[in-house]
Amino acid sequence: MPDRNEILGTLRTIIVDTRGVEEDEVTPEANLFSDLGLESIDFLEISFRMEESFGFPFPTDDLGNLMGAVNENSTPDQVREVLGKLRSDFHIPVDFDNLDGLEPYEPKKLRTSVMNLFTVNALVDFVAARASAA
Repeated sequence: MPDRNEILGTLRTIIVDTRGVEEDEVTPEANLFSDLGLESIDFLEISFRMEESFGFPFPTDDLGNLMGAVNENSTPDQVREVLGKLRSDFHIPVDFDNLDGLEPYEPKKLRTSVMNLFTVNALVDFVAARASAA
């Protein structure tokens, strides 16, 4: 099982090769979308490369379904359920008390807040959790 530094190194290589960013930009705190400029297609490519490198993909279809559930018609309870799945299934740390847009419910703010959870470190956490479970 790779340690966190090995996972980070592999993910850094994958992200640099996929997105063309500088290696020093791919820090644990870097947001995949706002800092590194990933788009949906990049995320799919990273998922495929993760599967090659670690033996399992990042389940992008499941994530897409979850993220699609956060919209203007969602209730706060539905959003909390989605956020709980992000925490349990994807190992993304979600702090319900400090998530902008959840209380009071403001879907656009909340979507931005949720997107900000997707950092390089969140991918490291996902890989580490999946590797330890294998």
